[in-house]
Amino acid sequence: MPSIIRQFSKNVFTSWSALGVRVVLIFLVNPFIIHTLGDEQYGVWMLVFSLINYLTIFDLGLKQALIRFVSKFLAVKDYEKINAILNTSFAVYALIGLATIAMAVILSFFVLDVFAIPEALLEQGRMVLLIVGLNVAVNFIMLSWGDSLQAFHRYDIINGLHIAEDVLRTATIVYLLYTGYGIVAMAWSFLLFSLLRQSVAAILLKKLHPDLAMGKRFIRRDTLRLIFNYSLTGFFISVAWLLIANTDNVIIGYFFDTTAVTKYAIAGSIIMHLRNLVLAVSFPLRPVISHYDSLHMADKITLIYTKGTQYLYYLTFAVAGGTLVFADRFIFLWLGAGYEQTATVLRLLVVPAAVFLPQAVANSVLYGIERHKHILYIIVIEGVANVGLSLVLMRYYGIYGVAVGTLIPQCFLYAVVMPRIIKRLLGIRLAGFYAAALKASATALGLSLSLSYAMRMICTPSDWLILAAEIGVVVLGLAIGAFWLIGRDDWRVILSGVSVKKNGDNRDNQGTILS
Repeated sequence: MPSIIRQFSKNVFTSWSALGVRVVLIFLVNPFIIHTLGDEQYGVWMLVFSLINYLTIFDLGLKQALIRFVSKFLAVKDYEKINAILNTSFAVYALIGLATIAMAVILSFFVLDVFAIPEALLEQGRMVLLIVGLNVAVNFIMLSWGDSLQAFHRYDIINGLHIAEDVLRTATIVYLLYTGYGIVAMAWSFLLFSLLRQSVAAILLKKLHPDLAMGKRFIRRDTLRLIFNYSLTGFFISVAWLLIANTDNVIIGYFFDTTAVTKYAIAGSIIMHLRNLVLAVSFPLRPVISHYDSLHMADKITLIYTKGTQYLYYLTFAVAGGTLVFADRFIFLWLGAGYEQTATVLRLLVVPAAVFLPQAVANSVLYGIERHKHILYIIVIEGVANVGLSLVLMRYYGIYGVAVGTLIPQCFLYAVVMPRIIKRLLGIRLAGFYAAALKASATALGLSLSLSYAMRMICTPSDWLILAAEIGVVVLGLAIGAFWLIGRDDWRVILSGVSVKKNGDNRDNQGTILS
């Protein structure tokens, strides 16, 4: 049986693989989609998804509760309690799915027409909203027996299924657009492939864990109380996060137009991919931390936070430096002329992203040790400040003001407040933490900016080949910096997926809990 560290390494690798496939597909296909649909119709598509994302608050934090308690009981192989968790959450999700469909209908016929959507596209927008709402409902209903593979530490399987879904769905969308179909057909393809992925995941879960069973006898009130005592805070976190993640597009769609939504949303989607790169590490950490917490191994949790955050600072500031220099040329080569605003918005958004994304490790720690109420406090403050500043600043700076309204609270809260919360819970030394974070971020930013500017001074990239060559030189320099920053023993852990003890014993004493 694989060790928990080896399985985590596999989970991270496959998560990055899935993200890499998705980014490549978007890079290759999105210009075709945007130019085929046009800015107005693509803006409607993005606006609908921003609205429909609010329906994910109906999750009520249950998914995080699943990860917490399934991984906790898996550590002691208590399948009776695992079955109670899965079946009870399935009953709740069935009701949530019905509520989601009802809300999609309300949004379609009573909310969508308040936005600046051209009359000719309004009916298509309504239909897309209904279909995508049905897709969200299906994902809710199937979650307990599909996506719950994550709680069993099997992100690798989930990631493989996501890769297959992305490839097949993207190929289908390209075909549909090429043959004259539009955003309604695109929405149907999302529903079809999502349903297929969840069904296959449920079959594989049962095959891997034959002790899992469905039945009314597993639906229990005490389990429901256990789940909701944990998930209620997660629910409010989801509400606050949705406020942050989607309100920018909604504000722009209301006060400006769908073309402006497109210009802003493209930059926002690039930042979202950077976030997904970080989450590919932090999400698989949640069941690992929950496992260590159930075995009272606080020292391992502290090490995960300090080392993980330091390395992620290096990653995010490396990306930020290159983005600040290459954003304009990348956007021009990717989408053509007319998207200069997108490059500026991207530069504004990548700065706070480099600051707040490494604290995703802190979020995983707080979820894993059942102290996630602290995330709620931070994210509520961030959401309120974000909306307030955006509404004020957009009057003077347009969509750039919305980006700055995002920048200010994120930099303060995640550079100053979050580390102090972790200090109180884990007992870390703030001076040492900030020294390590500064070393990582300054090294990455210095290397990335200097190498990127040097490449631009030598030659302004006029085509993809030159841009790829210049970025390749920057990446090579950053890789050398990473080898200097990361110690030899840490590299052995990263590359081999086993714990390294100072006495030379490479065995992980807790490495026999996974099936």
